[in-house]
Amino acid sequence: MKNLGRRIYIALVFLFLYAPIAVLIVNSFNASKSRSVWGGFTFDWYRKLLMDETILKSLVTTLVVALIASVISTILGTAAAIGIFNMKKNWRSAILNISYLPIMNPEIVTGVSLMLLFVSMKLSFGYLTLILAHVSFCVPYVILNVLPKLRQMDKHLVEAALDLGCDRWQAFWKVTVPEIMPGIVTGFLMSITYSVDDFVISYFTHGSKAQTLSITIYSMTRRKVSPKVNALSTLIFVVVLIILIIVNVADVKKNSPKKPKKKAKGKKAAALAMTVLCLIPCLAFGISADSPYSDSVDWNKFRDQGVEINVYNWGEYISVDEGEDGDFDTIAEFEKLTGINVNYTTFASNEELYAKLKSGGFTYDVIIPSDYMAGRLINEGMVQKLNFDNIPNISWIDEKFLGSAFDPENEYTVPYTWGYVGIIYNKTLVDPEDDVNTWDILWNEKYAKNILMFNNSRDAFAIAQFKNGFSVNSADDKELETAAETLREQKPLVQSYVMDEIFDKMGGGEAALAPYYAGDAVTMMEDNPDLGFAVPREGFNYFIDAMCIPTGATHKEAAEMFINFMCETEVALKNIEYICYSTPHTAALELLPDEIRNNPVFYPTDEELSRAEAFNALPKTATKTIDSLWTDIMSNTGSIPWLTPVFLVVCIGVALYINIRRVQKNKRKNEI
Repeated sequence: MKNLGRRIYIALVFLFLYAPIAVLIVNSFNASKSRSVWGGFTFDWYRKLLMDETILKSLVTTLVVALIASVISTILGTAAAIGIFNMKKNWRSAILNISYLPIMNPEIVTGVSLMLLFVSMKLSFGYLTLILAHVSFCVPYVILNVLPKLRQMDKHLVEAALDLGCDRWQAFWKVTVPEIMPGIVTGFLMSITYSVDDFVISYFTHGSKAQTLSITIYSMTRRKVSPKVNALSTLIFVVVLIILIIVNVADVKKNSPKKPKKKAKGKKAAALAMTVLCLIPCLAFGISADSPYSDSVDWNKFRDQGVEINVYNWGEYISVDEGEDGDFDTIAEFEKLTGINVNYTTFASNEELYAKLKSGGFTYDVIIPSDYMAGRLINEGMVQKLNFDNIPNISWIDEKFLGSAFDPENEYTVPYTWGYVGIIYNKTLVDPEDDVNTWDILWNEKYAKNILMFNNSRDAFAIAQFKNGFSVNSADDKELETAAETLREQKPLVQSYVMDEIFDKMGGGEAALAPYYAGDAVTMMEDNPDLGFAVPREGFNYFIDAMCIPTGATHKEAAEMFINFMCETEVALKNIEYICYSTPHTAALELLPDEIRNNPVFYPTDEELSRAEAFNALPKTATKTIDSLWTDIMSNTGSIPWLTPVFLVVCIGVALYINIRRVQKNKRKNEI
């Protein structure tokens, strides 16, 4: 009975650990983009993964950085461990405590402090800063693994080697290194693991030319994390599993007295498996056939001049070649047409984009913010005026999208896409008698715990402001407090606050109502025909994402050529078909299939659009008020501003107490 209980316990533990991985693997073969809807078995996501240059470049960066940082960390950490081991007791204890600080320190503190350090040193953010940052947090793990092996080593082995004629260097390589090798290998493997897994520190130190896989995946969350990531995760898991199996089998054979001559076979096989993992991103990329481009500019002006530009865009927000007929790789086509190299990286929010630009450590030539953030960047002098002589294709942009409130003179931006927020609802769960064309339905108690809500403050407050008849750009404290109170009243009815999770919840019929972006609503409606979309009569948020050039851009004219290329009819058409939002490009609109061009979700009537209001950049005081109120709503308690500093002081006090007690204990031992 005891054995049965133990087996059940172990089975439950393994189920808890590996059930999420099993779900991920199953979904990597799911033809549907939704994790909650089974669309049939397919290998398409694996094929598309091998054609996605953005993901594969990120994987290459991740593996290269992890390998280089781990090698450097292993060398430095091993040397440091030997040095610490040979120190006097008091010094050893003090240095050990300092060396473990990066392990104990919250990653966000380490990331921000490293970013500030690199900025103060005027280092250009990229591979160098990323590797230095990873080395800084990997070295302690090597020390942690090598030191115990040094303590276990017989002190007299080195002396014996010296007595037998070895010099210090020979004794180190022939005696010390073999003795501590298990610790060195473990430290190296831990460094690789933590480096590949890291997000927070990489986020603050990666720059415009080096983006790791974790950051690329995070940048997809504005819309939906691509199922291609499921395929990539499955491949990585399988390769790691093969390596573990091979290493364990090799270890068993090594300890077996029967066939000792085959002991090196496992290492070779493990190395082969690791090579397979490293070669995944090196498979050939597909490049689409030539497309007709206008002669509006001299596309060859910068060819063979070594010019490169850094483009910063939303995740999953540009056409890529996924191996299907008609696929179009925008970046590859531009590079082929102009000879200009493009470093393409992605972000997840306007605030992330702003923070990167404001820090001064990141250099971009083309960025694509939303309207209110573009307005803020213009007001703060962080973007520069465009020379439209270099962007003649702006003539294709519909005039109703030019001269918007965020750029009234149309000097800084070129519209890329547009869209709006409405209500997605499940026809089988919502009473046909209920009016879905009003924000009030999101406060209807009939649908308690069946309502989803935006998990970001600006969009959530906008809905409450429309409901109360306020402007979404109001900075009035009373109106903001009223909107916050409206959101508090809604909270007991909300099942979950979501962003990209909405695809699975609405697609799988787990909720009845949710506000979201119209373009993404169409994607969900394709997965679940029971879904509908409504445009609230009180008004709704309308947005434009626009291309602009930061003040610190190094290749302005080449950046303007890229913007002009994005306004080529063929390019605009391919991008909007891939993104599934609405296009401001008149010629691309005419070429769209009738079912898209005439779809009222993509292109609502002028009467409906007359009720739309775009976000403007709010004063800092209003932004701070909204953030504070939103935090209060989410926590459901009043804010306690003194709690964080008190917590930090307590942590520091506890750490000091433990170390003082340790020193006193060591002194007593020495006295005895």
